[in-house]
Amino acid sequence: MKNDYPHIFSPLTVKNMTIKNRIVMMPMGTNYGEQNGEMSFLHINYYEQRAKGGTGLIIVENASIDSPQGSNGTTQLRIDHDNYLPRLFKFCENIHRYGTKIAIQINHAGASAVSSRINMQPVSASDVPSKEGGEIPRPLSKDEILHIVKKYGEAAKRAQTAGFDAVEIHAGHSYLISQFLSPITNKRTDEFGGSVENRTRFCRMVIDEVRKQVGPFFPIMLRLSADELMEGGNTLEDTLEYLDYLQEEVDIFDVSCGLNGSIQYQIDANYLPDGWRSYMAKAVREKFNKPCISMGNARDPKVAERILADGDADLIGMGRGLIADPAWVNKVATGHECDLRKCISCNVGCAGNRPIRCTVNPSVLEGDVYKKKHVNKNCNVVVIGGGTAKEHRKTSASSIRISS
Repeated sequence: MKNDYPHIFSPLTVKNMTIKNRIVMMPMGTNYGEQNGEMSFLHINYYEQRAKGGTGLIIVENASIDSPQGSNGTTQLRIDHDNYLPRLFKFCENIHRYGTKIAIQINHAGASAVSSRINMQPVSASDVPSKEGGEIPRPLSKDEILHIVKKYGEAAKRAQTAGFDAVEIHAGHSYLISQFLSPITNKRTDEFGGSVENRTRFCRMVIDEVRKQVGPFFPIMLRLSADELMEGGNTLEDTLEYLDYLQEEVDIFDVSCGLNGSIQYQIDANYLPDGWRSYMAKAVREKFNKPCISMGNARDPKVAERILADGDADLIGMGRGLIADPAWVNKVATGHECDLRKCISCNVGCAGNRPIRCTVNPSVLEGDVYKKKHVNKNCNVVVIGGGTAKEHRKTSASSIRISS
């Protein structure tokens, strides 16, 4: 292993979990799940390639804690019943063979659910759609909120039983907890709305219930939209304030940004520079002195190393970059950076309701199978067209503003 990136390749211990390096695979929907919500063998192949490629921690895509009401996506994973445990257990066994740690993201879609898929009206904090032109949801009653809190705890316990090393609660990106946290979507006048303390109450109850179920030594991660980047939404300063009510039982902050209405920042547009979000993770890390994940077009290992060395974050999140090249970590570790197949942020095959594909990686599930193929006799080859390309533009984080 080369020592050009000492921070990337240093281990990190959080509670009873030691991650062998600082690269984390972010949770991204794959649409590989079975129709009943069970993890498929396509899933296992897909994640196993990323573990084999050296990734330190994999966060499995969001799993529904209460279906059908809380589900999103066409074939989303479920973790709301014990019958999903056997396949999840098999998955954890396979991934652990590579020394990779695994978390699973647990989630309730709220108003981001689609009525034609769940066969009922979506629910939320208030009757405010999660995006412009979206369906009007039904506000949850207090009894329903308490029921969902219990479902989060039960889901976390199942994750622990299946063999996951940590659990991540999704509190960002316009899903249910985010809909309670954001003043854009929370118009309640009871104890779950209005003040910062009230808007954080549901999330705090979820975290407390998860901790009660998994015990004191199992890491809890919280994914959040640190800056919603929408007029009237939570700013980074607002988030630092509301995290005062949530941080006590959180072990790792997964610092993302954006809502449905600012999705170009949530799923980074290609003009945004590598590591542009790191200032958000830095702000959370400095205030709460807890490990933070930074992400955002993390393609260049030199940028990842700098973010870690500067203390902006403790872990580097990669989503689409590990779809494009599952062996990113191993290639960097062995000095083969020239062989990196870097994501171009096209969002063509990895976003939407189809099983994910990649414009720069034709073998998303199989790995570098082309290396096993050989030309047995001389032949002429014609290359037509230049393939996919993109223009690199420099954009500073400070230039990203939402106009009023």
